[in-house]
Amino acid sequence: MTDIPKIILQVHSSVVKAIYTGSEFIATASGDEDFGLVLESTSFYAEQGGQIYDTGSIEGPSGSFTVNNVQVFAGYVLHIGSFLEGPDSKALSVGDEVKCKVDYTRRTLIAPNHTCTHMLNFALREVLGDHVDQKGSIVLPEKLRFDFSHGKPVQPEDLRKIEYIVNQQIKDELEVSAQEIKLADAKRINGLRAVFGEIYPDPVRVVSIGRKVEDLLANPESKEWLSISTELCGGTHISNTRDAAAFALISEEGIAKGVRRITAVTAECASQSMKLASSIDTDINEASKLEGATLEKENWVHQEYTGCSCYPSCKES
Repeated sequence: MTDIPKIILQVHSSVVKAIYTGSEFIATASGDEDFGLVLESTSFYAEQGGQIYDTGSIEGPSGSFTVNNVQVFAGYVLHIGSFLEGPDSKALSVGDEVKCKVDYTRRTLIAPNHTCTHMLNFALREVLGDHVDQKGSIVLPEKLRFDFSHGKPVQPEDLRKIEYIVNQQIKDELEVSAQEIKLADAKRINGLRAVFGEIYPDPVRVVSIGRKVEDLLANPESKEWLSISTELCGGTHISNTRDAAAFALISEEGIAKGVRRITAVTAECASQSMKLASSIDTDINEASKLEGATLEKENWVHQEYTGCSCYPSCKES
């Protein structure tokens, strides 16, 4: 199935090919129970590669179906949900022509988080070394989370460097290029990142930040490509790094032996996080001039702030 409907942000026309109740396939769905739809083609992104599924609606001739989840089963994209509540009769049948209406407002929050996950992956290797490998990730509308191989806590100074590299790429307004190519050609690109153990399709989609994929293919062995982020990825992304606006690390922690986890935010959430950090820094400077009970009170306030979910982890030092 082509990825083009998932990239072009517009209403997509399709046809119902199958309806699944969770236990059997049926010809027509009605009522208030959840069920799943398989379409001829879709603009909905199914949860995979760490990125959360799309939500939205699928509108047919006799009802509007709310999509609450999208998963891949046996190679088919299953749109899971139910009809909108209301007194009107509702039904969808195999063969019905439908309109896919993705919640693109939500998708717009997810895309910068996914692109910044790629930039974070690149920055981690730049700062910590080539031993860093991705061990997992999740990309949500409100945050991103990235698991990676590293045998000890990341020092605050290194966290600041990592955050700086990502924000510098945002300021540089780099083009985000994506192209479907043969898997063998993709593997020839110097510096290409892939998740170990992941099974990739052929052809595969390559996402490059800062250079066009066609440039990489023209000279795949070039050492120049080691200085940019290039990954195998089927997810949704922004078209330019400037659309991420800002990036802030929120936490860094160990989750297993030799595996660390970073949580971060982008765009408005990151901007608010940075403003909060700046405000607290000012309060700390002011508190350093205080004494006794007044200083004790200010210190308590600082502890409350630094424990909150939007305070940058690289500031906690």
